Amino acid sequence: MAARKTTKTQKKLQYVRAKKRKGAEPTTMARRSISIILLLLIVGGILFGIKTGLEWIGGKLYAENPRFEIQHLVISCDGKLPEDYIRETSGLREGMNLWELSFPEIEENLLSVSRIESVYLERQLPHTLIVKVKERVPVARITGKRVTKYPFMVDRYGYVLPHRRSLASLPLIQGLDMDDIPLGEPLGNVDVDTALQIIGICESSGYLRNYVQLESLDLKYSDFIDMRLTGSPGKPIRVRMPRFSLKPKLQNLATVIKIANGQGRRVKEVDLTLDSAKVPVTYY
Repeated sequence: MAARKTTKTQKKLQYVRAKKRKGAEPTTMARRSISIILLLLIVGGILFGIKTGLEWIGGKLYAENPRFEIQHLVISCDGKLPEDYIRETSGLREGMNLWELSFPEIEENLLSVSRIESVYLERQLPHTLIVKVKERVPVARITGKRVTKYPFMVDRYGYVLPHRRSLASLPLIQGLDMDDIPLGEPLGNVDVDTALQIIGICESSGYLRNYVQLESLDLKYSDFIDMRLTGSPGKPIRVRMPRFSLKPKLQNLATVIKIANGQGRRVKEVDLTLDSAKVPVTYY
């Protein structure tokens, strides 16, 4: 009997391709975006609530607390500005709350006065406010092209101040190439800054103060500053002063005058513009 051959037929695997639903991915992203926005709104609301709550608590504990009302308003000034003027300009008075005050606003009000250089404010709890005002100190007189009988004053930072008769002996800065000098504002002029440096250097040294007694500094020349010093009566000392190496040049000038005085001679002119060991000097 012949053997029957069995043939196995393999079934062909069938693959079902799933069709991607259009719009599914954008919908998911839109849901995520809405969730993020909602989360941010919730967090923002919580933070706003915390901030509002803290401000309300701070108001009750500090700004609206009568315990912190000003009972002692201590105002001092190193110059001649009266206390009433400082009170009026700053807007300060007893009875105000220490924590309601805006220090930047108070400083701005006071610094708008040309004579005030700086302001110091301090709260001393529970009911004291300290105000210290530093007044600008004139170090020189100054004139522009229009020479006036009563020139303005200028402080060490170049701020222009009103004339004071009591300070008529201060050195005069002249020859400034300006028609109008802005009162209450800094000049911002390089030559004026150099002249003020010369004055400051002389004032900071007792040795220089003894021998370099400034009367005027003329800025009209481009290559040097024409200075006049107090000498013997009717015999001022003229100095050609460069705009560089100020301190060494001034020390050399003081030494020249000191030696001349020791020899009984009166200096007439000194030229400091030359870079040489020997300083050109003429005498009366």
